[in-house]
Amino acid sequence: MLRIHHIVHDGEPRLALEGRLVGPWVEECRDVLARAEREAPTFLDLREVHFADADGIALLEELEAAGRIRSRSRFLAELLRKEEQP
Repeated sequence: MLRIHHIVHDGEPRLALEGRLVGPWVEECRDVLARAEREAPTFLDLREVHFADADGIALLEELEAAGRIRSRSRFLAELLRKEEQP
């Protein structure tokens, strides 16, 4: 399960994700982010994401490259770091 909350942090719109970024939740996250982006540049708070499958990791890599991730859990920081290594 994945919960997505719209928040404002220091005047910046964010989506706070909580739970597991897997399967259909990856596409739901993409859709919610795309809708939010229509109103203002939106960033992600991933401190409460505890697991991501291959599709979730691919999405996170895209968002990381686009500079859209503002905060992340230690788990995701390590996961993204490992994915960068050859």
